[in-house]
Amino acid sequence: MTNDPYRIDQRGAAAPERHGIGAKRTALWTVLVISAAGNAVTSMAGLPIPVSLAFGVVTILCVTWLIADRFRRGRA
Repeated sequence: MTNDPYRIDQRGAAAPERHGIGAKRTALWTVLVISAAGNAVTSMAGLPIPVSLAFGVVTILCVTWLIADRFRRGRA
């Protein structure tokens, strides 16, 4: 019987929509926090400016990527 409304069958059901953060976004947030902390530490410690700039560039790239991902996904 293919039209049985009480039959439990998942073959025709669509996959549930994922609302989780995901590995990519988790990694981006982790790198963002580490690079922002590294930028603050290198700025206060008086280390060479290129080291602080490198941390700053990584921070900006992470923020940009996270914002782009947010707009690509739409409002959840």
